[in-house]
Amino acid sequence: MTGEGLEGRLRRLPDGWDVGRLGDLPTAQVIGYGVTRPGAHTETGVPMIRAADIQDGRLRGDEPRRIEPRVHEANRRSWLEIGDVVVVLVGRVGEAAVVQTEFQHWNASRTVAVIRTREPDEAAWLNLWLGSPAVRAWCERQATGSTLQRTLSVTALRKLPVPIPPAGLRAQLLRAVRLLEEKAATNARITECAMKLSEAHFVREASDGTPWPERPLASLVHLTAGKPPPKPDDEGALAEPGTAFVAPADILQSKSPHLYATERRLPSGKEGRVCAPGSLLVASREDGVRAVMNHVPAAVGRNVLALEPESVCDAYWLLHEVCSRGAELVATAQGSAGRELSRKAFAAITVRWPPQEVRERFARLAGHLHERARIAESESEKLRDLRGRLLDRFLSGAFPKRPPIDDQGAQPGDRPKQRV
Repeated sequence: MTGEGLEGRLRRLPDGWDVGRLGDLPTAQVIGYGVTRPGAHTETGVPMIRAADIQDGRLRGDEPRRIEPRVHEANRRSWLEIGDVVVVLVGRVGEAAVVQTEFQHWNASRTVAVIRTREPDEAAWLNLWLGSPAVRAWCERQATGSTLQRTLSVTALRKLPVPIPPAGLRAQLLRAVRLLEEKAATNARITECAMKLSEAHFVREASDGTPWPERPLASLVHLTAGKPPPKPDDEGALAEPGTAFVAPADILQSKSPHLYATERRLPSGKEGRVCAPGSLLVASREDGVRAVMNHVPAAVGRNVLALEPESVCDAYWLLHEVCSRGAELVATAQGSAGRELSRKAFAAITVRWPPQEVRERFARLAGHLHERARIAESESEKLRDLRGRLLDRFLSGAFPKRPPIDDQGAQPGDRPKQRV
């Protein structure tokens, strides 16, 4: 549906289809948004899904925000059940995922809407529909607020038009989509394993007992604090061509420790200081600091710190150093949500600094593992594109149909079976 509005696409649906509003569907109920006052993160509390935990049509539960059991009990309405569809209401509005077994009876935050469905295929169809570019664009048009904090109301979400195809045709499409998702899940597992192996090698190198000297971070990198973006009236948001603009969400919501692109770009002359590829970009929230290695020239926004090491091997070592100490380094941030990183406090951090040959040895190994993860992520991006193309063909009535099968189980074009 690239280049075409949602309404135009729905006017050209095949015969036999219907269209309904999300809030009026008989097989789905919009429960609403989640916990409005979660309180402070509690390490032993009940996990809660946030907008940042919904990415690429899937839920991520590796670093959940946890709330007090009493808060969880007071918000039973937003307890998650298997098959629920959760939708981002703040930030990347409209992005959605289906709740799987491991997330049952977690809670949801105020930044997430919960849709309860009666059947698995209904959940899968809504998730696929919400993931389409035309629907994401529709959600953006309905959203309010600043560019960096777009908010979609539950009232607007209930008005989302949803195509209702014949059940048999829908089942065929969803079978094909499930195959793509299974492959994408395998790629996600490859990425996860590669990163864990890299982390394990770092721990082994860093804890071998050698009395390495300690160095303040300021002596190892050029450290820059980000600034707010230009005002909307002269910013040229999403300008093409332009320089990538990195907000805290780009780092905190990244599924990998590498950043290759951002949704937002700034036009030339408006970007201010630009960080070179190979920089480390750092952001924080109350449960920890996160870092990514940048691979494109980028301008960094408020509450983002840019660390520019002298070499690639230094960058890999410091990337793992920061990631391994994420919970500790949040002390360098200010504010109740732990998001305002202090350049001065971060610069004063000390790290154990091994000899050049140790850093180079680790960088060679880590580089291979990170590259394997990048290949898996690239393949998953192509699978997401293919999923979108399948949906386009389905909505136009051109989705491949299975040819008829004769009484012998043969399809047209099959070679006749030889008698033995």
